[in-house]
Amino acid sequence: MKRLAAISLLLVITLVSVSAYLRLDNSGIGCADWPQCYGLIGAQDETQPTVSSTYERLAVEAQQAMSWATPVHRLVASVLGLVVLAMALFSLRQKRDRLISFVLLGLTVFLAWLGIYSGGLHSPAVVMGNLGGGFSLLGLLGWMTFRDALPRANAPASVRKWVIAALLLLCVQIGLGGLTSANFAASACQTLPDCHGEFLPGSGLSKAFDLSRSHEIGPTGLAIGGSERADILKVHRIAALVTAVTILLAGALAFRARLGVAAIIVIALVAAEFSVGIAAILTDLPISIAVAHNWLAAMLLLGLIRLLALCNNRQALL
Repeated sequence: MKRLAAISLLLVITLVSVSAYLRLDNSGIGCADWPQCYGLIGAQDETQPTVSSTYERLAVEAQQAMSWATPVHRLVASVLGLVVLAMALFSLRQKRDRLISFVLLGLTVFLAWLGIYSGGLHSPAVVMGNLGGGFSLLGLLGWMTFRDALPRANAPASVRKWVIAALLLLCVQIGLGGLTSANFAASACQTLPDCHGEFLPGSGLSKAFDLSRSHEIGPTGLAIGGSERADILKVHRIAALVTAVTILLAGALAFRARLGVAAIIVIALVAAEFSVGIAAILTDLPISIAVAHNWLAAMLLLGLIRLLALCNNRQALL
């Protein structure tokens, strides 16, 4: 089971990265005229007056850019489904880990259904479902892989509380990042540390959290948005600062408790993630930076899960 969990974890890491690329490139971040084509998710409305050939050219470029990613995504997802199914069958045979194995299987089936039968970037609920399901798979498989880790030192109980707090805040921050993506808000604030002179979100925030709506599409296929884009990005920035400070404290306490390499990796990852977030604003968010931001969030989640496993197993040294 542990070997199957480790294999599945590697597959999910790959899937999260490729999914991020597909989602971001299909939203227009990877197009040649970025950011003018950001949010290019719908078909051109034939009832509207004919526009320039920009839409058609960008649509072709998006399809070309995804020509390699889509087959890779489908292949990895198919292999992952088979491995997760094998885990569920082994759990029945060995009479252990049945709950977590079937939760993993359920998540895999849910994500497959979401990809086949649900609309794409038009619906924020679909975007959040994909992101939430993918990171839930990552977290559960990470726990199955790291749960038996044995620490070299007996960390105090207070370290475990800080790690749990950091883990919870990171999950919230990942969700806010998903809402930022679902609302096409990545380029809504292009100044630091304020957002065009403002720091706090306004009245449009409730719309950003509304997952029941679908994006209104203009005649050129671009998603139409309003003040909710800047508002959700402001919340994402504020939460990023709180989360980063909490994770740094948890990592520092873990390092002081001699949890060694895992603590150093967590500190390095949160520093890298925060730096990439700043770089995304200063460099107009190239797709490589955007994908790296997603990937580092996944690695940071795994790093904190590893630290939690080390803290949980501290009694093994007594």
